[in-house]
Amino acid sequence: MRRVYFWIAPLATIALFAVAGGCKKAATSSADDPNKPHEQTSKEYFVASVFPRIAGANACGACHAGGDSPCVGGSCAFLDPMDANAAYSKIEKTVGYISAPQKSPLLIYQHMNRADGREKVTGDQANVLGIWLGMEATTRHLPGAVAKAKSLQEAYSQFAACMNFDVFVGTGMGNLAFMETDFDGPCSGCHSKGQAGVWLASDPTLTFESMKKFPYIQKFVVGRVDSNGDFKDLIPAGRIIDKAREACPMGADGCHPQFGVSDQMKGSIEQFVNLTLQNLGAQTCQNGIVTDMDAAIPDGGR
Repeated sequence: MRRVYFWIAPLATIALFAVAGGCKKAATSSADDPNKPHEQTSKEYFVASVFPRIAGANACGACHAGGDSPCVGGSCAFLDPMDANAAYSKIEKTVGYISAPQKSPLLIYQHMNRADGREKVTGDQANVLGIWLGMEATTRHLPGAVAKAKSLQEAYSQFAACMNFDVFVGTGMGNLAFMETDFDGPCSGCHSKGQAGVWLASDPTLTFESMKKFPYIQKFVVGRVDSNGDFKDLIPAGRIIDKAREACPMGADGCHPQFGVSDQMKGSIEQFVNLTLQNLGAQTCQNGIVTDMDAAIPDGGR
């Protein structure tokens, strides 16, 4: 079966934080920094990414938008056709709808056979619903939510286990090793065996498997601490992108070769990291963002 990749909205706005190279412990940043980017709440994610995909007449809204009665004619009216905030409120008030992804009827309910073919949610709808419900379950501490990592080491292990090779290739990360420096050839020429804390081999599978390990995983994510200095969560590191911006002081020896990160490659890195964080929160690590072509909606999921 042919596959199609849907690139979906980020869980958190990208934050770029530099970390030390080699085998040093990853740097962390304060959660109270007033300059840090705003993170999407679960409700904001619903409004921005879920509602536009499920509310329309060609989606769930065809049968599930309507009056104030919870169920009319056998069809539960849990959506407002025009107002995302009102729809969220209706869903929130319906017992059992907001729960862990593997338990919520919004995601797992199997409709009876229908002439119009709307027996199940599409692949794209399932992706955003799963991510949103995972965020809700974690925020509300619901049964089935992903257990929060208690340490940076545990969080790295969770992120590594959630890294999905289909997502890695589908977002273009297989090309990471072939980024060109200005005068010294591709990045794989110096990092093919993990030199200087980054593993970029010409074989995408080797790069993928190696970058799961410490210290290489620091190039993807770093830890963040709360106001008490305790580990809070993982955020995108942006280290590979930042490295291209580092200037070499006049007359200095041993500077990293100059290179640039294209907009396409920058997007690939950001997309892969954010999708992995999303999938980790939504317990969709095995599915990633890969869906069967026959599950896609006609306009490509947008």
